[in-house]
Amino acid sequence: MLLLAISFVIAAVGCGIWYWFAVRYSRRRAAEVARWVESALAGEGRVSGIRWLTASRFQLPLRLAQGMFRRASMLVEMSPCEFPLHWLLGKINSKPEVLTFQADLDMPPVFSMHVQNFRWFARSSRKTPRRNSGWTFERTTPLVVSTRSNWQKEVSSAIGSLAQGRSHDFLSITFQRRSPHFSVTLPLEAIAPESPTRTCIFESMRELASNSSASLF
Repeated sequence: MLLLAISFVIAAVGCGIWYWFAVRYSRRRAAEVARWVESALAGEGRVSGIRWLTASRFQLPLRLAQGMFRRASMLVEMSPCEFPLHWLLGKINSKPEVLTFQADLDMPPVFSMHVQNFRWFARSSRKTPRRNSGWTFERTTPLVVSTRSNWQKEVSSAIGSLAQGRSHDFLSITFQRRSPHFSVTLPLEAIAPESPTRTCIFESMRELASNSSASLF
């Protein structure tokens, strides 16, 4: 019985130490991500603070120079690491770290629309290695799978602007009547310093919202 109590105390102390280091790491990572966001804004705005929602999720309120977006913010979801089990499950599931830009528009959309970006890769044989420098890629026309049999004219115009825009890094795009009116989710690595498209992300979102607003509003 005494051995069990000692084991329990050791486990509790170990989890406490793990949690302390995990929180310190999360705080440092959040400050780093905030710097990434400000760098990606390229002088068109700044981060006005950090609001923690959970130990691995936080929100970055944004102050943007241009007035297209109202109450803009970034919701960042990092890999959970506050407890050993959470960290292990995150490694097993390989869930990517993402950030979601959220903002209201001057006028809310007249209908809701959610676009999910999927990519498929095919091989001629299962024995062909996935990673090979000799691969040759061909870009095909975007394929749209819709939940509606008939599209309104406004929806067709919005899909057209999405297909023509520079939104290849976006995982999902949402327009909705309620706040936030406009949301875009993308991988966290898309705004990392080594990402070649990080300085174009906000411009792409602004262009997307502007082109869609012309047909949605």
